[in-house]
Amino acid sequence: MLPGFGAVAHASFGYNLARWDGAGFYPGGSSNPVCLSFHRRNGFERNYLVQDQPRPVRQPHPKTIAMAVGALCSLAAVTAFGVAPLSAPDLPPSQRLIEPLALQPHLFENNEPFAQQERIRRGETLGSLMSRLGSQDESFAAFVRKDPLARRLLELRPGRTVSASVGEGGAIHRLTYRLVAADDKGLGVRLVIRRGGSGWSATEEPVPVERSVETRSAEVRTTLAAALDASEIPDNVVTRMADIFGSAVDLGRDVRRGDRLRVVYETLREAGSLDEPIVGRIQAVEFRSGARKLDAVWFEGPGGGEYFTFDGKSLAKPFLASPVEFNRVTSGFTGERFHPVTRDWRAHNGVDFPAPLGSTVRSTAAGTIEFIGQQRGYGNVIVIRHDKHLTTLYAHLHEFADGLQHGAQVGQGTPIGTVGMTGWATGPHLHFEFHIDGQHVDPMLAVMPAQVRVLAGDERGRFGALAGQHRARFGMLDTQLAANFE
Repeated sequence: MLPGFGAVAHASFGYNLARWDGAGFYPGGSSNPVCLSFHRRNGFERNYLVQDQPRPVRQPHPKTIAMAVGALCSLAAVTAFGVAPLSAPDLPPSQRLIEPLALQPHLFENNEPFAQQERIRRGETLGSLMSRLGSQDESFAAFVRKDPLARRLLELRPGRTVSASVGEGGAIHRLTYRLVAADDKGLGVRLVIRRGGSGWSATEEPVPVERSVETRSAEVRTTLAAALDASEIPDNVVTRMADIFGSAVDLGRDVRRGDRLRVVYETLREAGSLDEPIVGRIQAVEFRSGARKLDAVWFEGPGGGEYFTFDGKSLAKPFLASPVEFNRVTSGFTGERFHPVTRDWRAHNGVDFPAPLGSTVRSTAAGTIEFIGQQRGYGNVIVIRHDKHLTTLYAHLHEFADGLQHGAQVGQGTPIGTVGMTGWATGPHLHFEFHIDGQHVDPMLAVMPAQVRVLAGDERGRFGALAGQHRARFGMLDTQLAANFE
């Protein structure tokens, strides 16, 4: 039909159309057919929607229902809180009851001695040690002072441990003290002082020793002592090195910044003891100072053990570099020195080595005891003859080693006494002299030639394998040092 004329159009849809407003159809909810009529009257257009049944009500979405139920539950919870009581009911009043109890304590008597252990301090005396052990046993102190063997307790080496069994009233029943380092059989020696029915007794007993091997390196940045401390290397390693290298190096004066030390050494500790481990034998050592290198390896041959260079040349020396383990010399060999006791100027014909009271004094070479006793300003003194030309003298000793007498044979490094301050001495030290044909010679400058032995044959092969092991240890130290630097 042409526009402008009344017309009726009929169309069927699969959806119910709610209204036509000239822009589009809006669904209503019925699936019945509808009739759409258009009328043009007086120049205006109007739209009509004819629906054959009422429009159904739209159903709420399930989420809407869930939200409504949740809101009701929340309101119920708030309401329950609001009606809760604001104060707790009153509790019954508290009452305090005091009732006497009949206690009958039972005392147990214990007369058994208790174990006590103390570490010796620097400057320790027998009296101060006994006081810290909780004892004032005068009979024990008197026995220690008069018995030759028990008197070795008076060494009182700082750092060593004393174990005691102390009973009622501070009475000491038993005391043990380690005397010397271990020997080659793996046994140490311990002093044991006991109280028995017939009085006191003192004996020496062997004890097992735990052995271990340490590998260390140190580089000198300020002083050798500081380098040893930083690397946790014991000071007496330097003394062992001086014995090995002899006059080839003066570790007190020839050390410079940048010098390096690498060492493999044995440590010994009494089994079950709290004592610090002591340094045993140096197994291998290398010292570099500028372009110079000194090295040594301990090797056991058919005739015994000695030190060799890594090239297999013997380093055996007829004399040790020092009779004591020392760090410095307080008074050297000189033609004129102000004497601290006589207060005048006189020659000093020896070398003074300061050391703690009771430190071990060693024979610098094998020989025969020519004199042992007291000599005026020397105090307790020993003279050893090494051959028809050479003698050495050891003065101001605290005491002599057991079994020494005139004519006794001693070996190199054999303990002959302990450091003291007898005679004309103002402090504990060893006065050491070196004589050639009766003439005083500076011990630090006396160089005695020795026959050099070179390894060969089967010994050379075994030594090469051992030296290779120590080189590998030193190589590991260099690797660790490089890793730490990075």
